[in-house]
Amino acid sequence: MGIISQMLLRELSAIVGEECWGVVGGEGTGSVILLYIGARTLRPRSLKNPHLSDLVRRYDGAYSLRIECPWRIDSPSEVVAGSHMSNANDGPMVRGFKLICGQNITSVSCSGPAFDLTIRFENQHALVIHCAQIDWDYDTCYTFGAPAGYYKVALNGKVSFHAT
Repeated sequence: MGIISQMLLRELSAIVGEECWGVVGGEGTGSVILLYIGARTLRPRSLKNPHLSDLVRRYDGAYSLRIECPWRIDSPSEVVAGSHMSNANDGPMVRGFKLICGQNITSVSCSGPAFDLTIRFENQHALVIHCAQIDWDYDTCYTFGAPAGYYKVALNGKVSFHAT
C-alpha cells in the first residue's frame, strides 16, 4: 500500500468521535451526497441555496465526504436508504439522512484494494460505500476532505491527494 493510501486511512481514523452534522442530498443531486463532519468553521460568506440547512449555509466542516458511487444506510436489521432509492424530498433517501445527521461516528472501516468504506454511528446505523460505478463519465468514487487537503478515491483503487 502506498504512502498516499496510508495517509487516507490515517485521516479517516481521525473522524472517529466526531459528529456528522450536515448531510446534503436529495432532489437535484441524483444519488450524490455530501457529509460535513467535525469542528465547524464559519464560512467567509454564507451559501445562498435556500434548500440547505442553516448550519450548512453558514459553516464548513473540518472534514467532508462527497460520495459519487453506490452507497446505503443500514440499521442493525435492514437497509433504510441508498443511492438506488428515490431522492424525493419526502423519500427514503432523504429520510435516511436524518438517521446519521447529528450522530457521532463510532468507527471507520476502510482498506485496499478498492477502499470501500463503512462509517458506523452511535445510533447503530452505518453508511456503507461501495467503490463501483456503472455508465458514469468519471471515475471518482468519493472525495474525503481533511484539514490539509482532499483525497480522491478512484474506481481502480487509486488514491490521490490534493493539498489546499
